[in-house]
Amino acid sequence: MAEIDYQIDTKKPFNPKSGKTPWITLNGADLTDTQIIIEHLSKNFEKDLWGEATSEERAIARMTRLTLENHFYWGMVHWRWVKSINTIGNLMPIPVIKLTVAKLVMPRKMKHALNVQGLGRYSYEKMVEFLKEDLRNLSTILGQKDFWLGIAPMEIDCTIFGFLAQVLWGMPGSPYEKLLKDELFNLEEYCNRMREKYYSDFSEILYQPAAKQ
Repeated sequence: MAEIDYQIDTKKPFNPKSGKTPWITLNGADLTDTQIIIEHLSKNFEKDLWGEATSEERAIARMTRLTLENHFYWGMVHWRWVKSINTIGNLMPIPVIKLTVAKLVMPRKMKHALNVQGLGRYSYEKMVEFLKEDLRNLSTILGQKDFWLGIAPMEIDCTIFGFLAQVLWGMPGSPYEKLLKDELFNLEEYCNRMREKYYSDFSEILYQPAAKQ
């Protein structure tokens, strides 16, 4: 989107110091947190990823991003690290010993984090209801537009696609994946447009677990 040259390094998907992903190294310095990375790259390379977006559109985009980062994200955490922890090995390459430890430790750790955040204090059914409403609101905002603010992708599309791609291709069997495929067709079509535009090798770079003998 910004036409900045980069190299992909999958050897360390999580930053060694912060434990976060995604992360980048630029001029010898590590940066974590998606928004911080985007803002730093935009400033460093003098890139404007907002085009002709109005101040109102930027404000709506910001509130949309915060909803995803501070609300929807935690529902994704619950699904991946609590509800479907036994299938986590199908989504990323984790050594057997670390995978065993993760299955024992992560559910308890994430339940505590969710309780502190607040979403974990509700029942699973209520949590699903909340997150489905988030997705329906996203669908309403997108409407029939090709991209979030019109005919061309902008900075906010990076965030939207990042979350929705997780739902479609990284949360198999979840009620959120089902909602996109059975009802919110415009969100699924939106993801496919973004994938085709920026990730022509998408299927090739997805992690494929080894077949069981």
